Amino acid sequence: MIIRFRLPPLSVLIYGSILLPSLIPLTILGGSLPPPSTSTTMPDTTLYLELVVNDRNFGSAVPISYRNNRYYLSQSQLRTIGLPISEPLAPEIAIDNMAGVNVKYDGENQRLLINVPSEWLPKQQIEVTEQDDFNLAQSSLGALFNYDIYATQGYPYSSLTHFSAWTEQRIFDRFGLLSNTGVYRTHFPSNNNTDDAKGYIRFDTQWQKNDEEHLLRYSAGDLITGALPWSSAIRLGGIQIARHFAIRPDLITYPLPQFSGQAAVPSTVDLYIDNFRTQSANINPGPFVINNAPRINGAGQATIVTTDALGRQISTSVPFYVASTLLKPGVWDFSLSGGALRRNYAIRSADYGEMVASGVVRYGTTPWLTLEGRGDIAKEMHVIGGGVNFRMGLLGVLNSAYSISNTSNGAFNNVAEPLNTNNATSNRLPPPAASRRGRGNQRSLGYSYSNAFFNLNAQHIISSDEYSDLANYKTPSLLSRRMTQLTGSLSLGSYGTVGSGYFDVRDALGEQTRLINISYSTSLLRNSNFYSALNRELGRKGYNVQLVWSIPLGPRGSSSISATRTNDNQWIQQLNYSRSAPSNGGLGWNLAYANSTNNNNQYQQADIVWRTSMMESRTGLYGNSNNYNYWGGLTGSLVVMNRSVYASNMINDAFALVSTNGFSNIPVSYENQLIGTTNAKGYLLIPTVASYYQAKFQIDPMNLPADVMLPNVERRLAIGERSGYLINFPIKRISAVNIRITDASGQDLPKGSAIYTTGNIPISYVGWDGMVYIEQVAQLNNLRIIRADNGTQCYSQFKLKTTEGIQDAGTTVCR
Repeated sequence: MIIRFRLPPLSVLIYGSILLPSLIPLTILGGSLPPPSTSTTMPDTTLYLELVVNDRNFGSAVPISYRNNRYYLSQSQLRTIGLPISEPLAPEIAIDNMAGVNVKYDGENQRLLINVPSEWLPKQQIEVTEQDDFNLAQSSLGALFNYDIYATQGYPYSSLTHFSAWTEQRIFDRFGLLSNTGVYRTHFPSNNNTDDAKGYIRFDTQWQKNDEEHLLRYSAGDLITGALPWSSAIRLGGIQIARHFAIRPDLITYPLPQFSGQAAVPSTVDLYIDNFRTQSANINPGPFVINNAPRINGAGQATIVTTDALGRQISTSVPFYVASTLLKPGVWDFSLSGGALRRNYAIRSADYGEMVASGVVRYGTTPWLTLEGRGDIAKEMHVIGGGVNFRMGLLGVLNSAYSISNTSNGAFNNVAEPLNTNNATSNRLPPPAASRRGRGNQRSLGYSYSNAFFNLNAQHIISSDEYSDLANYKTPSLLSRRMTQLTGSLSLGSYGTVGSGYFDVRDALGEQTRLINISYSTSLLRNSNFYSALNRELGRKGYNVQLVWSIPLGPRGSSSISATRTNDNQWIQQLNYSRSAPSNGGLGWNLAYANSTNNNNQYQQADIVWRTSMMESRTGLYGNSNNYNYWGGLTGSLVVMNRSVYASNMINDAFALVSTNGFSNIPVSYENQLIGTTNAKGYLLIPTVASYYQAKFQIDPMNLPADVMLPNVERRLAIGERSGYLINFPIKRISAVNIRITDASGQDLPKGSAIYTTGNIPISYVGWDGMVYIEQVAQLNNLRIIRADNGTQCYSQFKLKTTEGIQDAGTTVCR
């Protein structure tokens, strides 16, 4: 077997061994055709033989012409067995006269054994991760109201009581989603010094519509512009069109390795990624390609193992590198936005400024190169830039970008005070806005590498003094002039993981901030975890240390013991014990105690959470013995759909309203997990549905009465983002009868006689002993019957006192 490897795309060329047929004379058996003999000329004839190509049996016998000691196959037969026909040939081809082909006649089993070069056979595509069948996501007309209410009261009680309520409103249907978010704040008693913080502040109001077929999102209202790692995002009030890959969670947008090879005989191929088997498939002789390897990222090793029918194995290991920051060839990703700048977000409800436009785009050119671009346009500012992401074989990914900005008078507001008053050197005022106009540039260079044990990320960005973009347009803010970031981690196996980071930022005034971080984490006895971290700002005194030991306690919750050192050499010890409220309802809590060694300041905290299917309530206190704060909160959702209102825990994404057509106490499952039972009206709200995922919704019919009809107990569908859908299981009560039908002489009608009410489609048939089962009956029923023995018609009529359930109507006569 010969192994060849080429990257990219990754491929393994596997040639199976070919058994050359030995020329052994066959004995003429009774009833079998004689084998052709090279020494004896046989008359021309037609043989009916099974074709076996490289040990693959095609099953049925086909006519094969035998002439002049040659076996002739038609062009259609050649195509059936997968042999290529590249040019017009004669109607029949002598298969044993083709170069590279060996033919052997198996007279005992009436087969023609053909061996051809493996590369002649059709290429087989093996999908490791198959794409889900695409179905449009569903959305019903409805409305939703999310709320998160919080109130706090200090001690002594003469202090202010603060109250806030965050709310979200949604209206959704096939037309899209209209949403609004905001917060209401107030306090008691009123105070002239703080009354300006009272009232309602609107955050975002937006309409969105997703185009699932083209993977696009259309937005209007308050939005955030798209951004690249080396550009800035801003808030606008305007419109946007953008690629939205989240619509198809089954799609993989970055290049994955392909593994290809050839098998001479039928075999089984197994794919292992980092020693974990991810795929096993049976393959026919010929070339094969393994597509869509599992969703992996970074460096790894693939092992391809082929096993033939005799158990002989060939394995080949191939290194590869996958970068999720790249795009597949031909894939576009973009975001185009335009509108008015949003100012004072979360401070003012409607503060908009100048009109601007912003756009970013990414395009996959090859499996190892992705191009990027950006552009910002405003009245006094223009920014344009481009970048690349380049996979360097197995060595990681290099990224680089360059941007140019051009600003004119009026692009910035004047700065009236220093940006940083904590440092003496920052008392210099930055240059006036008028002097910052002109052409500037920004350069970016980065590198990333990761594997199962180690990862490294580095990024360096330098901006000239004149460079600006929409992030500081019409503001007094200044952009940083240099930023360096270096992070990495190393896995020590069972001994834990070490991580580190270095951050160096120089602002527009020349002030430099350098931070260093080192961390270590590991698992200890009984699944407990230990975490430690050291943080320090270089050039300043002091450092910060954190030590945490987390201990899981199973269904009783978890506890932790921690110690923290602050920059001023103050140590704080803390004990914590918590238990999350069960997702299906129940009690949760959090207890904490902290002590500072320097000032003997003791901090206590106690929280209680009660979760039900309709809401989640919380209350607690925190502080020290001289100054406690008491608080309480309530979160949940109200859904308006199908002319009813339903209460639920907070719904962050999609939800489903299951209807059993009025039947109560019916168990409902989502993805094989029991959610609950339907209420008295036959409804159950499922608040935790993942949008755009083809999920399974199922009901258990065991609690249904016997006289009902249920077309299905399971439905698979996807629900749109942040919307809801009414899933109806059309359970109906059966109105049916068992009745015996005889003719005028009292004889049972022959079995198979067709029963009609209206139209030409029979509703039932006569069974044994003249018995008939009829559904959907009325109190007065007229039947037309066509006899099965002679085709004649007769008519019958019967009455019922009630149409509920399954009844026995006795005997009726057909006349």
